[in-house]
Amino acid sequence: MLSVPPSTVPLFLLPLLPLLGFALLMVFPRAFPGRSGGWVATGLVGLAFVVAVNRYLGQTGTPGHETLWTWLPNMALNANLSVGFYLDQLSALMALIITGIGFLIHVYSISYMGHDARFTRFFAFLNFFVSMMLILVLADSYPLMFVGWEGVGMASYLLIGFWFSGRGSESPDQKVREAGEREGVSNSNAARKAFIMNRIGDLGFMLGMFLLYKLYGTLNIAELAERAEGVRVATAAVELACLFLLVGAIGKSGQLPLTTWLPDAMAGPTPVSALIHAATMVTAGVYLITRSHFLYELAPNASLWVAWVGGLTALYGALSALNQHDIKKILAFSTVSQLGYMFLAVGVGAYSAGVFHLLTHAFFKALLFLAAGAVIHALHDEQDVRRMGGLHRFMPLTHLVSIAGVLAISGIPIWSGFFSKDAILAAAFETQPLLYLIGLIVALLTAFYMGRWYFLVWRGEYRGAQATGVAHPHEADTLTLIPLGILAAGATLIGFLNIPTFLGGGHAFDTYLGRAIPQEAHEIAASTEWTLTIFAVLAGVGGLAWAYASHRRRHLDHGPLGRVSSNALYLDHLYDGLVGAPSKAIAGALDTVDRGTDGLVGGIASNAAAPGGLFTLWQSGFVRAYAVSMLLGTAAIIGYWALKMIGSGT
Repeated sequence: MLSVPPSTVPLFLLPLLPLLGFALLMVFPRAFPGRSGGWVATGLVGLAFVVAVNRYLGQTGTPGHETLWTWLPNMALNANLSVGFYLDQLSALMALIITGIGFLIHVYSISYMGHDARFTRFFAFLNFFVSMMLILVLADSYPLMFVGWEGVGMASYLLIGFWFSGRGSESPDQKVREAGEREGVSNSNAARKAFIMNRIGDLGFMLGMFLLYKLYGTLNIAELAERAEGVRVATAAVELACLFLLVGAIGKSGQLPLTTWLPDAMAGPTPVSALIHAATMVTAGVYLITRSHFLYELAPNASLWVAWVGGLTALYGALSALNQHDIKKILAFSTVSQLGYMFLAVGVGAYSAGVFHLLTHAFFKALLFLAAGAVIHALHDEQDVRRMGGLHRFMPLTHLVSIAGVLAISGIPIWSGFFSKDAILAAAFETQPLLYLIGLIVALLTAFYMGRWYFLVWRGEYRGAQATGVAHPHEADTLTLIPLGILAAGATLIGFLNIPTFLGGGHAFDTYLGRAIPQEAHEIAASTEWTLTIFAVLAGVGGLAWAYASHRRRHLDHGPLGRVSSNALYLDHLYDGLVGAPSKAIAGALDTVDRGTDGLVGGIASNAAAPGGLFTLWQSGFVRAYAVSMLLGTAAIIGYWALKMIGSGT
């Protein structure tokens, strides 16, 4: 039975409100002319944020648990599944991020997508995305979490391929139309790639669930946590279950080796990129491992795999971002790298540090993507940073907020990334020194590629007048700048929620989150922490200085390393060679065989279909013909029985 504290509102309203927006906009699109559909969708997400704030403020020492109804009560396995929502400090924080950042992205989208022919449908998909992500983080069981997990996968497919027909494909100009059609094919391929690669991860998630049920007899997360403490099972089995869950997390969060879909996801509209990278979907893998911390504590080898997958992915993403030319792809590979940081953190047991970086990353990455979208819009859809430059003169406010985003992701004091990244590096230094070294190198590379992004876009001379046809780019409108300003403030100030002890703070965020997940011990000496902080700051400042020097020398590419980086370390080429080419060869061979035997197979098919052709004469679609057939059939049966009775003499 649903039980809600009197001072709060029901939890089910969180996913229900945006889901209601999705239903209204999809079923009654004509009822929302102009931009009204966008405002309805935005308002419902805003209401969900109000609910999230209400439940956050109403938290007590006991987590909130609301069961709506029993799900599959007659299951043969007697799994006792229910549709219920669970709110503790972790899920409350995730709900605030999803609805808060999601609301700002919705507001931004009203302006950005204002002239799109499918404006209302776009907002319906955005609402669906937010709703499914809320189900994922509030679910009280793994199966219900999987419902949200699949929902965000479907939403990402719909939004990445939103421009499946390509912009300009209906233009009367043949060149523009052909370019639009090519773009449409590319967008559709990117959506399919994301969908397929995520199915690999989903298989891992399902296998993990099956094994956990076999081991503990339940998939309710709270019950599972209790039984994991009290029921002794083979350590190897728990390790395997955690590795299966890791495969699911790798797919959803774009980690190695299932990472190549995430940069291609930039095919969708820029607000979609911000929503996927900052507030939804890709953070789901980090959430899954953090929510399953009680299992990973029993599986040290699986945890080590999590840490190393994160560390290597962070390095891969940073190296791939060094020499990209697409303004959004630089940020996309950056997300791959920053998610690697989060995996590294939770893998070494620093769950609070990983989640705190998830929070700070939500602000500065949403800010950077939306600033990039403002630039793209001002330059009439141009995305090549080599055709930009000097935009600070034309877009001063967008330039100002972009600085906040760059400084935050580069880990420069006092911006938010400084606090969260340093916490991860300190945890890695304490447990895995080699991973600490990798993380420090990634910090240097991050500052460099983001400095390069900044200098190529904002400083120097404007290089795009001839290439883009835009002589004087315009500043973003008010509806765009308001979300950017709020995100910039968050990217600057949110780090102060977790000031470490050696800087005079008390790890307030760690203390808050420690009520739901284990709080890592801070046993590093203050002098050591000061040393680690100095190294991290030097990495950030050094990377920005390196980018500035390269910009001054007009050294936009970097030789062999630049070619490797621009091709994302050739990982896609490797997959094409190992998987794509053999699959195409097998398909071609089967097609040849099929065509060669077409005559034989066709003849057999014709003979087999001949009797069916007689029956098609009766299947005319006319009810009167069927009535006559029934009448004749009934008469024939009565006649048969009459003749049989006469013949028997009865």
